[in-house]
Amino acid sequence: MGTVGRQERKKLATRQTIYDTAIRLFREKGYQATTVGEIATEADVAKATFFKHFAKKYELIEEIIKQRGNMIREAAADEQVEQLSTREQIDHMLRILCRSIEGDRELAAISLREYMGSGDVLSEESPLIEILFQTLERGKKRGELSDHAPSRVVARMLWSYYLESYMAWLRNEEGASLESMLAHGVDVVFRGIAPEKLNTSLP
Repeated sequence: MGTVGRQERKKLATRQTIYDTAIRLFREKGYQATTVGEIATEADVAKATFFKHFAKKYELIEEIIKQRGNMIREAAADEQVEQLSTREQIDHMLRILCRSIEGDRELAAISLREYMGSGDVLSEESPLIEILFQTLERGKKRGELSDHAPSRVVARMLWSYYLESYMAWLRNEEGASLESMLAHGVDVVFRGIAPEKLNTSLP
């Protein structure tokens, strides 16, 4: 058991070294200009070792996105967070996401550019939408949100606003933090789906 533990730790350490090396090179040279061979050489591993951990270079970008997703999942599953109002839960999750992005603007730009260029945004729905959807559904059951507001639609609206705000923040169009931009958008959405704002024209 001890040998297996050491082997697993070594494997994880090698993966982390490859990841850290790749991120450094992406910052220095750009994602497109960095080759798998260069990453392997700088990480002091064989090229074959790289592919044991990452089947292709883009999986490094997916790892960045995955880590952000894991932070949101952990926040959504936190029992203390679940005690907050629906609005506060979503604010909390997006705040965590924003801080991870704003803490490294250069990497935020690289990961978004490559994600948008990969086609993933067209081929699969963001996991964040499902997390938002489930949070909104719980809010409906607690009577915090209008039953006439489709949770899936609202979740997609929030995600779309997040993505557009992310791009606007990178362009520095508003000169505001991503966190403040998202907080404003969430406020607008929740004004529209609160029970007292029920639109009686909806079926």
